Amino acid sequence: MHIVKGTNGYIRRKKRMQLLITLVILFVSIGLFVAGYLTTKSTKNLLTVFAVLGALPGAKSLVNLILFLPYKSFDADSYRELEDKASEKALLYSDLVFTSSKHIMHLDALYVCGKELVALALNAKEKNQEDIIPYFTDSLKKRGVTVHMHIFHSVQEFGDRISSLADRDEEIPEEITEFIRMILV
Repeated sequence: MHIVKGTNGYIRRKKRMQLLITLVILFVSIGLFVAGYLTTKSTKNLLTVFAVLGALPGAKSLVNLILFLPYKSFDADSYRELEDKASEKALLYSDLVFTSSKHIMHLDALYVCGKELVALALNAKEKNQEDIIPYFTDSLKKRGVTVHMHIFHSVQEFGDRISSLADRDEEIPEEITEFIRMILV
């Protein structure tokens, strides 16, 4: 099952997949170690080496799981309602977890209409919230695109803003979509 970044339910599916991968690698490594020990009555064997080497991708998978644990997927019903309000030329992303050189950041939803970026962050207390707008605007300015961005902390306000932008018929600059695809974890 391929998990598409920026789609609704991404975080939920990503957590499940990372947990599954981590557990499989853990059990395979433990199985190799036990099999090597039972056959040679020693930990000094080739299967122990494979078990230890198997722990490396398992640790990487565990780190990825830990990265997503604090976040949850945006409500599917609310997302469908927002999709209905969205313009056909606009893009609506959900479950965004992205990184800068300093922080891991999260948005529940992001609506892109022309050069207007409207974000939804339901957890207003989340640290690094104040870094999101400068991160987006500065990064896109370096790519030659000036954007206007605003973050809302309620689904109602976010939906109202989407509705107010629904009549716009602006094309989305390719630099914006490339940037968003690039930053998603």
